[in-house]
Amino acid sequence: MLKLSPKIVKLPLALFIYQKRGVIVSYEKVFLLKCKECQEAFFTEGESHFYKKKGLHTPKRCKACREKRKFQHEQRRQKQELNRVLANLQFEQVEEVEMQSADSNTTLYIIGNGFDLMHGVPSSYYHFRDSMGRHSELRRTLEMYILKEDLWADFEESLAYIDDESMLVTLNDWMDTFDVKEQYDDDFSAADFFMASEAAMAPTYTIMEELPKQFRKWIVTLKPTISNTPLKQIINTAARFINFNYTEFLETIYGVSKQNIFYIHGERRDTNKELILGHSDMASDESGSDSSESKSDQLRMKNQTTYDLYATAGYQLGNYYSSTAKKSNDVIEANKATFIAFADIDTVVVIGHSLSVVDYPYFKEIIKMNRKPSNMKWFISWYSAGDIKRIDAFAKNLGIQPKQIKLFKT
Repeated sequence: MLKLSPKIVKLPLALFIYQKRGVIVSYEKVFLLKCKECQEAFFTEGESHFYKKKGLHTPKRCKACREKRKFQHEQRRQKQELNRVLANLQFEQVEEVEMQSADSNTTLYIIGNGFDLMHGVPSSYYHFRDSMGRHSELRRTLEMYILKEDLWADFEESLAYIDDESMLVTLNDWMDTFDVKEQYDDDFSAADFFMASEAAMAPTYTIMEELPKQFRKWIVTLKPTISNTPLKQIINTAARFINFNYTEFLETIYGVSKQNIFYIHGERRDTNKELILGHSDMASDESGSDSSESKSDQLRMKNQTTYDLYATAGYQLGNYYSSTAKKSNDVIEANKATFIAFADIDTVVVIGHSLSVVDYPYFKEIIKMNRKPSNMKWFISWYSAGDIKRIDAFAKNLGIQPKQIKLFKT
């Protein structure tokens, strides 16, 4: 086996040919190292310069092998985490056959985005991000002003964590840019005043105005990429359904009647109604309810006009938090009769739902309306260790006893 020297040595050249303005051009690319894993030549002069500039150690493996090792390490970590969670599991695990005996008249299915993903629909929020492209103003604004390390992992809740401080502290600069006079000055202009406020709060306007449009534009393009029916043995088409997705694949793939489905956040086929998405009111209260007060000492209050401008910007932040919140209570109130009709449900089958805090109010209403909530049986799907942790938190928050919950893997 070849023993590699830590010394950089020049390996064979690679000849590249390309066409530039109709002229054939060729150049030689010098590889400096051999990969410790695959023995392929890699590491160019340019990469060597970059590593030296950044003070990085010379790599021993090519990028492909490094990515492979990183993936394998993550797989091992996830497996270890799953084994740990399963070893302490307080819920019974069952096979799909146990759900087949449920009475369709008293069974409620709750369908989440995992359902679409199981059928090859590219419907994650990462897919939404990619659909916008790298040069999208909305994407740039979201990734710059949302204070979450990975905002797309829990996109709806992330909307509550906008960086209001970075916008508020620019108010003085915008006052200077628009030459906003004091209010008692004869040259005071209300137009300049409001333009300064709008310029500082521009990211909130971008998200509020563009997100609903871009989101619907993406949703209407979604379609399954696989033709099989992995949930055929679980789905009882005669039962009732709450669909948290905006897509109609319950109908088109499994033949569930539209009359049996409650599209709780709207459906893409109905262009007259807005699709509902957003953060929970709880997240809004934690993140933004007192933002204008908590940041007030960071703004140079030059005069009353500055104070009023700050208040105006704070009002706009309030509009943002309200606009981007998922108003679950309004949805529940508007569909009161539907929730009352769930009073006789004794079996709930949850498929592909993340059980995010933002949707807790709906589950609480189902339990509240039920005649015998302590007798309800919950069958909940899971895929990863993270799912099981969320199920545990969900059960504790809603007061569901572990013996009422049975898990099945999808």
